[in-house]
Amino acid sequence: MRSTPLPVLALALVTLVGCRPKELEHPRDEKTLLARSAVAPEADRLVDALINNRINELHAWMTPGLQGQVRLADLSATSQRLREGYGEPIGILEERTHQEGALRWYSGLVVHAHGKPGSPDRRLHQRLVLYQFALAGDRLDRLLVREHLDVKALKVPARRYTLVTRPHFVSTGEWTVSHGGKRRATNYHHGSRGQYYAYDIVVQKGGRSRRGRGNAGAYCYGLPVLATAPGTVVRAINDVAENAPGQSGKAGGNGVVINHGFGELSAVWHMIPGSVTVKVGDKVELGQQIGRVGNSGRSSGPHIHFHFSSDEANSIGLQAPFVDVYVDGAWYPRRMPVRGERVRRSQIDRSEKKARAGVLIDAAM
Repeated sequence: MRSTPLPVLALALVTLVGCRPKELEHPRDEKTLLARSAVAPEADRLVDALINNRINELHAWMTPGLQGQVRLADLSATSQRLREGYGEPIGILEERTHQEGALRWYSGLVVHAHGKPGSPDRRLHQRLVLYQFALAGDRLDRLLVREHLDVKALKVPARRYTLVTRPHFVSTGEWTVSHGGKRRATNYHHGSRGQYYAYDIVVQKGGRSRRGRGNAGAYCYGLPVLATAPGTVVRAINDVAENAPGQSGKAGGNGVVINHGFGELSAVWHMIPGSVTVKVGDKVELGQQIGRVGNSGRSSGPHIHFHFSSDEANSIGLQAPFVDVYVDGAWYPRRMPVRGERVRRSQIDRSEKKARAGVLIDAAM
């Protein structure tokens, strides 16, 4: 079903009956968790309001647009499900903030547990909840609360795992997906453990991807490659020679791998030698240019290869739907495009998102 670029509220409140929250396979020592947020006091305010059923206070904190879309009864029901299904919050496992235009975003993984402090049950029955929200000024504008699967316990094909990272599209202008999606029929990467949900994307005009000979004859050649989200560069290769069109080298050629936290890494490959603008250890921001599209590595023509994976030694490919993205002309808050679909990024500013404050409270995932 296609969505339209209209303000739509996605509110999913799933009962816990028959859908028991998943306990952590790798319980955390409470002493290693943060008792309160070190980066955003608003995170403590949100968690405290939900767990203690201070729903009126939470609703009053929202922007008018969000208030009009969220019922007090739904918030109260979510508060109850958190307490009964997940227990009390015992600490923050990991948290980060970042900026998207005028919106200041917070993402935090909070460990919940039943039982008394120090009891065996407290450690054995831990569950992980993602609290993610955006602030417009000092008001709550977008909100997501859901159970989060432990990235350490994932197995291929990790179909139920949802990124904490908010990946934006990786270049400017309109692109066409040549490989992508959850099915082998639209994505030949399914044979790769670490690239199971990878994308290959090109620029097409009039149904063609090139206007002339050589690498420079491809429409996408030399276009900017942008950081999909903030993070730290953990790998950067910049000196692999390009292939002649129709020929193919090995591995990814020139590219960048970025650690976005929460056990999630993005990789972009096949760039022009000498065009990579970052090095290992650099902090990058959302939308920062990190290179230019080329034809290096295992590539027979200029294109962008992009994927997310876990940072375990035996990495696992992760689904990476783009956020705030246009696909075939329709705006989506989150969408994984597939072969043949046209994709472009939203402008990361308040004007394009103004009426699109979205809430998803899914306490049972």
